[in-house]
Amino acid sequence: MPADDGPLIDGLRRDLRQEDGPPRSTRAWDVAVVGAGPAGSTLAAHLASRGRHVLLLDRDRFPREKVCGDGLIPDALAALGRLGLAEEVAAAGYRSTRVTIWSPSRLAVDIPGTFVTLKRLVLDALIARAAVRRGAAFTHGRVVALDCREPGEVRLRLAGLESPVHARVAVVATGADQSLCLPRPGLATDSGPTGIALRRYVRSRARIDGLQVSFDRRVLPGYAWIFPLGDGEYNIGCGTFPRDRTAQRVDLRRTFERFTSGFPPAAGLMAQSEWVAPLRGGRLRCSLAWLPLAANDRVVAIGETIGATFPFTGEGIGKAMETAEIAAELIDEALDRDCPAELRRLGQEVHRRLKPRYEGYERAEAWMSRPWTADLLAWLARWRPGVRSAAAGILDETVDPRAVFSWRGLAATLLR
Repeated sequence: MPADDGPLIDGLRRDLRQEDGPPRSTRAWDVAVVGAGPAGSTLAAHLASRGRHVLLLDRDRFPREKVCGDGLIPDALAALGRLGLAEEVAAAGYRSTRVTIWSPSRLAVDIPGTFVTLKRLVLDALIARAAVRRGAAFTHGRVVALDCREPGEVRLRLAGLESPVHARVAVVATGADQSLCLPRPGLATDSGPTGIALRRYVRSRARIDGLQVSFDRRVLPGYAWIFPLGDGEYNIGCGTFPRDRTAQRVDLRRTFERFTSGFPPAAGLMAQSEWVAPLRGGRLRCSLAWLPLAANDRVVAIGETIGATFPFTGEGIGKAMETAEIAAELIDEALDRDCPAELRRLGQEVHRRLKPRYEGYERAEAWMSRPWTADLLAWLARWRPGVRSAAAGILDETVDPRAVFSWRGLAATLLR
């Protein structure tokens, strides 16, 4: 589909019915969700489908932009399918059947798969609309504090409003912003990012088919990307994941400029392009490093707020939605039993179901951050179908990355 999404955006804006301030309610909301990104809206949709009285809040008016690579890999597409949005997202986005991986020495390997690129401007609004259609109330407002002093409820205080919003459970889904997350005594949080990324939208007369991911020496430890959006428009960007937490000191703008001028496909694209949007950056939180986060038994956090973004790839949409699905199950059960202490299990459940895959991606990140091992893997993948098949399996989650990114695992893969 062409990247001209103006009519779709207009329709989403009409359908969302985002109110100014919370609607009047004669009783406390069952659940108030702060943040309407993929995690928050997914949670709101699933809980509203279960008949819960759900308020979804966001400080921005939707549709709104969000800095992202805009790539949807199989886990995100599966989560969207469980919301009944798979066909709509595929129709609105640009579909691709391969991603081309470039090693530091510019060995290119095509990895087959199912991928969709869709601007977060559109994607987030589609998921929020799904929540509204299932019965969630959607409001515009900035939550500045969560007050848990009253028994049996949480009071959400919004900027500019005197009266608080009352809810039995509050969920923080504010992405990289952790300002509402107050840990229990003895639990420390790290407010710094584990990575940073930036992107620019361009329209170009040059043509690049399929997703391009480059482990360019200028970007390591990290990678750069060129993702087609259709109609000659591209999302081009880079992200870095320093192991020593010096992300804030990385000159990523200069890294971006060096990549777009020195990497031939990017240079060719930019030479025939015009900007559609300025260069914008954002912080990333990876590896589920902030679990558990809760002010008390009635406040939990999900999505990137708890570090749901994958290391190595920087992809966070699918796993953010999966943390929301897990939270929806536990919140619904806790409300049924009027036992908020059940929510203490959220961190354990998220770790049990998802953490092994993060450990695999952490290992992959370590391998790909060294140019010689990245080049070795690219060379093997070009000549050994088993390695390419394993790489495709990692992306669609049929292969555990830990089974590949080790010398023993690599040897077993080569023998296939």
